[in-house]
Amino acid sequence: MSSQIDIGGTCTSKAEVSKQIISITQGVMQKEDAKAALLRVDVGNSTVVNTGLGDSQEGVPATPDMKFRPGSMAIPMLTTLVLQLQEQGKLSLDDTLSKWFPHYPNADKVTLRMLSSVTSGYPDYIQENPPFQAAQFAEPFRHWTDDELLQYAFAQPIVCDPGTCFHYAHTNFIILGNVVEKITGKSITELLQQKFLGPLGLTETNITKLPAIPSPALHAYTSERGVYEESTGWSPSWGLGDGLIMTSTLRDMTTLIKAIGTGKLLSKESASEQVEDLSKGLPGAPGQIGYGLGVAVGNGWVLQNPVFNGYEGIAAYLPSQQLSIVIVNTHGPNATEGTSIATDIFKELAAYLAPTLPSTVNDR
Repeated sequence: MSSQIDIGGTCTSKAEVSKQIISITQGVMQKEDAKAALLRVDVGNSTVVNTGLGDSQEGVPATPDMKFRPGSMAIPMLTTLVLQLQEQGKLSLDDTLSKWFPHYPNADKVTLRMLSSVTSGYPDYIQENPPFQAAQFAEPFRHWTDDELLQYAFAQPIVCDPGTCFHYAHTNFIILGNVVEKITGKSITELLQQKFLGPLGLTETNITKLPAIPSPALHAYTSERGVYEESTGWSPSWGLGDGLIMTSTLRDMTTLIKAIGTGKLLSKESASEQVEDLSKGLPGAPGQIGYGLGVAVGNGWVLQNPVFNGYEGIAAYLPSQQLSIVIVNTHGPNATEGTSIATDIFKELAAYLAPTLPSTVNDR
């Protein structure tokens, strides 16, 4: 790639673009009190910025090779597996859950497409579930099993009839993972290693429900329990189902979001199915961005924006400009809980790098 980058029709030097990206990021970090931010921006196969800003711990600067929890950045891997199985004729996204798990509520009406697009109407075990939040905050080192998480979910009423609302619930992805394991006879961990980690060369990604993060780790902090404290070693086991909880790096998550955003691992038909906005027009749908199969979609971008144990992030790809942005941040003591600093950085970077496109993203 040449040393020029097209910014809204103006050729700008790569050095200038890099300087602007870092300046924009530092501005948001300062305003919102991010302790650290890891940031990588690629245009095509050229890396424009790959850096760490702020401190991981007191006296330890953040570096771009630090490992973190990518949270929901892993979800598109699961929905890609489902689409691959559909290509092989082993399932249809329109199959109902009753085929594998007839005992779940509405199993004869909930389809795999509804699970993948969180339109099943199933309640979440985390969000809007005070009993679970209380249990998790009371014992942040507790190791949760998938069965325990589903019990918390289904102790609540169904949110809506299948397919009639958008309700973001991690419950869907645990069940979807169970279906895939039943069909293939393999664990999600094994499948992700075979289909993603190996083929894409994600050598810095480690699938585990255990709390240890390999060195060098980006340290996380949160005020969620009413006091500002370190949360790096909290158990991640509540976040998603078996096989979807991992540690990773900017490099690997950039490779992953490019593969998802370009549809590299799927047929053309399946790739467009993955990014079709299935939340459109449904009650509860996010306002300015839609949701496809395990990915948020809007204004040309394909993305995921996790918030997990004191880590906030975004992994986003814009096919029209071959532009990828991956950001992970941690909180300083004065950061506002419940808003994603990474998402705010992304909005400003997207407005600068792709000025012809609106770039609004909802916090989740």
